[in-house]
Amino acid sequence: MKKVIVLFLMLVMMISLSACNGEPKSESSVPKDNTTSDYSNNTETKVYGIGEAAEAKELSITIDKVVTPDADMFIYGPKEGFTYIQVYFTFKNISDVTIQTPKRQAICIVYDEDDPDSYGKMTSDESSADVYPGKKEGLYDAYSELAPGESTSGWMIYPRPMNKTKVTMHYYSGFVNVPPDIIFGFNAD
Repeated sequence: MKKVIVLFLMLVMMISLSACNGEPKSESSVPKDNTTSDYSNNTETKVYGIGEAAEAKELSITIDKVVTPDADMFIYGPKEGFTYIQVYFTFKNISDVTIQTPKRQAICIVYDEDDPDSYGKMTSDESSADVYPGKKEGLYDAYSELAPGESTSGWMIYPRPMNKTKVTMHYYSGFVNVPPDIIFGFNAD
């Protein structure tokens, strides 16, 4: 029995080593298009700006506007060295079937990155939990059903380092351990 286990473990180790041969991939799995905004230095990755509709699978997402939220709407406020930005989104169903709007964690603000395709430090809309209950009118409602052609709008709160005005946001239709489906880039004051 010991020999079978040892043989099995050696087989698993050999398969693992051959799968991880250390050679870098020559092609990125992120689709490469020309950028429409001058936000990105990387001219191969499509980076959408404020007001531009970006499509991923059955969904069209637009960042309508970005504002500094009213400081009185927060229970605790941002942690030291950060400020909040309030990002207004429109989500539209561009498919032929009814879908659900994405979870709030599907759109992350990314900072401390040089390349829009990299992960850097990502934070999702966890800061909306810091908003007083009476101040949540218009807050994005995740998992809402959208009929074909129907759209919904709402806002989410994100922390932004005070020393950074350049903002990158990623949308993931699935898992965050893969390249983002959509990249947004803009300047926030």
